[in-house]
This record gives sequence, structure tokens and C-alpha cells, in this order.
Amino acid sequence: MFTLPGKKHIASLLIFISFSHFGFSQINWWNQTTAYEIFVRSFYDSNADGIGDFNGLTQKLDYLNDGNANTNSDLGVGLLWLMPINSTPSDHGYDVTNYYTVNPKYGTLNEFKTLLTQAHNRGIKVVMDLVLNHTSDQHPWFVKSAANDPFYRNFYRWDAAPGNQTGPWGQQVWYSKNGSNYYGLFWSGMPDLNYNYQPVKDSVFAIAKYWLKEIGIDGFRLDAAMYLFEEGSILKNHPKTIAFWKEFNDSCESWKANSLLVGEVWDSPASIKLYTGKLDMCFEFNLADANINAISSGNPYNSRVTLNNTKTSYQDNQFATFLTNHDQNRVFDVFNTNIEMNKAAASLYLTQPGVPFLYYGEEVAMRGAKPDQYIRRPMQWSNAGNAGFSTVNPWIALNSNYANYNVSVMQADPNSLWNHYQKLIKIRKQQSVLQIGTYQNIISTHNEVHTYQRSLSGDDILVMVNTTNTTIDTVQFVISRSDGSVGNCKFVDLLNDTSFFVMGNGQYSISLPLKPYQTRIIAIDYPIGITNNEWSNNLIVYPNPATNEITIVQKLLGQPQLNMQLFNLKGELLISKENIGDLSKHQIALPNGIYLIKLSNELGEYSTQKLVIN
Repeated sequence: MFTLPGKKHIASLLIFISFSHFGFSQINWWNQTTAYEIFVRSFYDSNADGIGDFNGLTQKLDYLNDGNANTNSDLGVGLLWLMPINSTPSDHGYDVTNYYTVNPKYGTLNEFKTLLTQAHNRGIKVVMDLVLNHTSDQHPWFVKSAANDPFYRNFYRWDAAPGNQTGPWGQQVWYSKNGSNYYGLFWSGMPDLNYNYQPVKDSVFAIAKYWLKEIGIDGFRLDAAMYLFEEGSILKNHPKTIAFWKEFNDSCESWKANSLLVGEVWDSPASIKLYTGKLDMCFEFNLADANINAISSGNPYNSRVTLNNTKTSYQDNQFATFLTNHDQNRVFDVFNTNIEMNKAAASLYLTQPGVPFLYYGEEVAMRGAKPDQYIRRPMQWSNAGNAGFSTVNPWIALNSNYANYNVSVMQADPNSLWNHYQKLIKIRKQQSVLQIGTYQNIISTHNEVHTYQRSLSGDDILVMVNTTNTTIDTVQFVISRSDGSVGNCKFVDLLNDTSFFVMGNGQYSISLPLKPYQTRIIAIDYPIGITNNEWSNNLIVYPNPATNEITIVQKLLGQPQLNMQLFNLKGELLISKENIGDLSKHQIALPNGIYLIKLSNELGEYSTQKLVIN
């Protein structure tokens, strides 16, 4: 359920709620959470065979989300993407041999169901990798097709003389077998299915229905989604592929309402745009590259341009963001093991539009560079033997840095990368404006600071990320409230737990320092200092030079009892008085400066006015 973020105004003792600029962005459950990608084989081994499994993942659910919003020991993610869990002859699982069974090395189907139930009990949704472009060459469909079975022959593409055709990136795609040739986009062990043959379509629709309706999965991550149909020179994003996904999505929705389909369309924004309204969202590889480049180069220009392009390429916030995934070198290696750079990059994609996906171990600075198995090593839980992943040697050697970079060590360090991720995820969960708000670049005096404003229904959040290793003493810029409200504002830094006041009348000139790679996430609190306020007219402030004090007199004129607070411009509370009475006088010694006096009543209504002492 989405609740409107409303705030109260006070003007001449009348209360009203401003509903201007309530331009709603689309809201889905996936917009309200942060996702986490898991390679089950490498997450946690519960039965001492060196391979991660369903029971191990179930045991670690409280690490991901314990279901209690008041605890800080979990990451707080709300969506799990499981890399392939179907039966397979490989370690990676992208060559399926049976779509209706689970990998026996991960456990049984009943154990998977238990995992699913326990995740749902904690408010965690689960999607699974569904590999529909191709199968394993050991799948019974292909074995029968290669044997020229009359029903299964056309499950795959066969051609006696395909010529010298190559694939989308110039690779070999035709392979010889039994006197003919079959098409395999990725390699000979993964032949492509033939979607021009109706039984193939019927078969994969039945598979999706089984996992959604009978097993209760919450959706699918769709591998290689743009390659289903090829005709002539059109080897990707064929109109038939686009039409197929629309029908598939509609069917999935009928089997399970609000199921999620997220597609791997590793292509340009113009190509990804073709899938709008067909898939729920696709991964935005271009923004991931731009954000990494921003931190690597100290120049966020490409990120700003890419973010502006998302406004025209996608429905609002309906795309998936990330830094790197299971097919790319891990981000910790990309940034040459610099923790502060990792923090800055995390700040970008967790505060920008879209649905963020976190690759397992990214939060504890796991290393990894190609080939693929080295970026899918076991999760680093502790500095104990085998990194706490297993009591025996794992299926592949551990990263060399696990003794210092692991969950146990980094959770205990308040300045760690893990705690930075946990804070970012929590802030995003609490702030609807970061989930579905609009995006606007803010121009400042330092282009190397990635500064932008997120806005929703009168709420505004300012994000500042220093993309360099240089201290910046003063970043100056002007910001306006998106709802056009006027008045002095309190600015609250959600990440660093500080606040300050800024004087202004709808526009606010701000100057802030930033440490190397520092992030500021600043909520703009509701304007204070409403003009023409009857309360303010009854507040009298005058100096008393003889005693170096000021005197505040409040004439209530029969109004409800008021509380008074006095702040400096850093937002620090200096004085608090409760239930001040008629003609109440308060003598206060203050140094020269600018202050704010806030009056509030038992209804939560308030008014403030500026106080200048010189």
C-alpha cells in the first residue's frame, strides 16, 4: 500500500494540506525494495559437500532480511534473484536439462519450497533465472531432435547448409551434428530453441505456469531475452521476440498477479525501449557503465546524460540498476580495491531512479575477475576456515582477501562498506521519493560532484556524491522545492545524521563541504517561517543590552498551550520550553548570529520565525 507523504502548514491558525504537484509515478512492489542476486552454489553450504544449497540459503535469510524493520543486523533487501536452479550438467546452470526439476546438488524441491516459504514469511520475494533462449545439448528435447524424432526435430534450428553466417558479435553459431547443423548462439553445448515451432512456445509457457502457480515463485529473470527469434540478418530484438514477451508477460500475470519479469537485454537504450510494456523492466547496463566511469574518472558527465536519457527511454523508474553482475569483473576489482570508491558507486545506484540489484558479496568487497568462475566464488562470511562458507574445501578456491573482507568483520566496523550499503538500503526503503520519485540534475560550482534532486508529491531529497579523491571545501548551488512552497527550510542529512537550516523563499542557496568520495543524502524538510501567521504576530523578541540577553514574550491570547524551541542554523536545539503561558517571558543569553524560534502546539501544528542578534 502506498501512502501519500502529507505535511501540515500553519497560516493564520488554519490547517490545510497541500496536494499540488501530486504527479504520481507508477508504483509496484519491486520499486519499493532492493534486490540481491545469489549464486546458490556459492552462498552457504549446509551439508558439508563444498557446494552451497537451498538449506544453506534458508539459514542465511536473516542476514538478508530478518523481517524486522527495527533491527540493523540484516541488509534489508526485499527481493532475491536466484541464478539458475534447474537441473544442469554444469557449474553455472545456464544449460538446463530439465525445467521441472531443481539441481540435486542444491537440494530437493521440497527444500526449495521451504526456502520460498521462509523468504515470504520475512517479506522477501524470490525470482529465479529462467533460461528460455536455449537448453543444454543434453536436454531430452535436443537428444530427440538430433536423432530426427518427428515431433522434437523442429524444437531446434537445423540447416544442412547454413553457409558462413556468424552471430551478433561475429561468433560461430552453427555446429555440425549427425549430418546436419544446429544453431547455438553462445556455444555448441547450448543449442537455441526454435520459437517458430508452436510446441516450443507451448512447452515454455507450461514451464512458467508451473513455477508461478504451483511452486509459488514471484517471477523470473529472463536470460538472453533479446535473442529468441532470428531471421536473415536480424539476430536480436526481432519484432517476433518483442511480441512473444508481451504474450508471455500477460500469461504470467494471469497465473500469478504482480509477478515480475526482468529481462537481460544487454543493448542500447533504444533497443531496451522496445520491451516497454512487454517486460516489467530490463537491466540498464549503460547506466551501470556510466556510474562506474563516473567514479573511475572523477567525472559524472556520462552518468548525468544517461540518467536524462532514461526519462525518455523507459517508464518512470521501471528499469533495473546495478554496478556489476555475474558476467562482469567484480566492482571491487574494477576500482582497484579502493573501498571509498566502492562506497561512492553504491551511493549512486542506490539513490538514482530504477530498482537496484546488488550482486552477492559486493557489500563485503569480494574480489573477482574473468573467467566467470572466478567472479562467482564462495561468499565470505567470516575469517574462519573456508571463510565460514563450508566446513570442507569449497567447490572452487576462496578469494585471497576473505580474512579482512567478510560479513563478520565488516558488520562490526561502523565505517565499513557493509554498513554503508545497509544504511543506503534502509534509507531507500524509508523514502518513497527514492523509490519512485523524479530525477533532476543540479548544477553546482564543482562538476565532479554528482548532484541531483529526487522529488515526489512535495517531498524532495538532494543527493551529492564526490566522485574524486579530493576534499572539496565548498560546493555551491541553488535548489528549489518541487512543489513551489516558500519559507525557510530545515535540511536533514539522512546518511550522516546531521541537519542545518537554510533561509530562503522557495529557492535556497547552499554551500557544503565534501570529503573524498563522500556522499550526502539530504531530505528537505517542510518550509518553516510561514508568513502572515497570527502566532508570529504574538511573539515579541527584544534585546536587553544591560544583561547581554534577549527577552522573548509570547502572548497566547487564549490559544492552546505552546511549546517553544530555539535552534541555531546547524539545526542544533539550544533551548526548549514546554507549556509556555500567557505573557510568558524568557530571558536567554545568546552570542551574535541567526537563530530560529519554533512554536508548536499539542496538535502538531507549528510556526517559526527568524531571530537575528548583532
